Amino acid sequence: MDNQEQSSLEEDGDNRRGLVLFWRGYSNTITPERLPGLGTKVVLQAALGVNHGVFLVEGGEVYSIGHLSSKNGSKNAHKPGPVLEKNFIGQRVASVAAGSFHSGAVTVDGIAYMWGENSAGQCAVASKSQVSEPTPVNISDPETSPPQLIRVLQLACGEQHTLALSVRREVWAWGSGCQLGLVTNVFPVIRPQKVEHLAGRIVLQVACGAHHSLALVQRLQPQEVKSIPEKCNQCHQLLITMMDKEDHVIISDNHYCPLGVALMETKSKRDTQSPNHTSLASEEVHLSKSTVAGAVDTNGQTEEHVPDAAPSEAGDTTGNEQLNSQRASETVNGTRPRNSPYPDEEAVKEYFKKLSDQSHGENNCRNSGFAPVQVS
Repeated sequence: MDNQEQSSLEEDGDNRRGLVLFWRGYSNTITPERLPGLGTKVVLQAALGVNHGVFLVEGGEVYSIGHLSSKNGSKNAHKPGPVLEKNFIGQRVASVAAGSFHSGAVTVDGIAYMWGENSAGQCAVASKSQVSEPTPVNISDPETSPPQLIRVLQLACGEQHTLALSVRREVWAWGSGCQLGLVTNVFPVIRPQKVEHLAGRIVLQVACGAHHSLALVQRLQPQEVKSIPEKCNQCHQLLITMMDKEDHVIISDNHYCPLGVALMETKSKRDTQSPNHTSLASEEVHLSKSTVAGAVDTNGQTEEHVPDAAPSEAGDTTGNEQLNSQRASETVNGTRPRNSPYPDEEAVKEYFKKLSDQSHGENNCRNSGFAPVQVS
């Protein structure tokens, strides 16, 4: 940088904040030079395409510079200095972006504007190959009813595609090519569509190359990872085995544990042999019924009781409850109904008394030398 340019920069003092310096390649000078035409305006953001650039200055104004084919009808058309984008007068622009041959801007209200080359639908305008002035892009979510307008935080532009980052941290894309990240083979995509592959992730920033895209997402919270045992807890053999076979390796996780199988069989036998509560209750009922078969009723007559079928397993609990309730009521009343499979307590006492008297009579006969006579 020569002494004259250096002194000019020193005279600007505090106005050097946001000062644009540029340099060209090929046969031009490689020394950074101050961009003429912006005066003392403070540049907040700059974005460059292949042959053009776009600047956001303090106050929300937007300037374009370079080969502006959409404004001059030819890709080789060149403007000598920055051109004010008048469509943004009265609005405040928050950020700008530039693709290879098109540009974009986002207002503080979250509205995206596009202009420039549109042959691949990168400006989201139908039936136009060139968009000469900044045009708002309608981004709405068709999954809501009515479709909800999507507010934009940031734009990123490639050569034939554009990405938009919404305030909900979702990515929307339009244009042409697989770099859109959309599940479609139909191009161009004029209506912005959501990139479903990033659903559920919090996207912090998007970026575009000429034919590729990038999304910076928030790191997921670390989750507790459960360690997978390498060996069996029973036989202590490896759970995963590898075997070399000719020119490839076979990896198997089909572990067979004979000790584990034996333990399971032992446990199964133990469960089978040990009686459960249901079988015990069933046996108790059978025993009670067989004991009282042929019991004497209250009139002294012998009454044969036919044992009922054993209660089913499903009704054991209900049957036991009914039995207990019946026994409690009969104990209070002192009698049992005639159709009950269990004997009346008075009848049982009388029956056992007769047996006792008969036994004493037989013993007395034996002691006196007389044989007992059975009286029918």
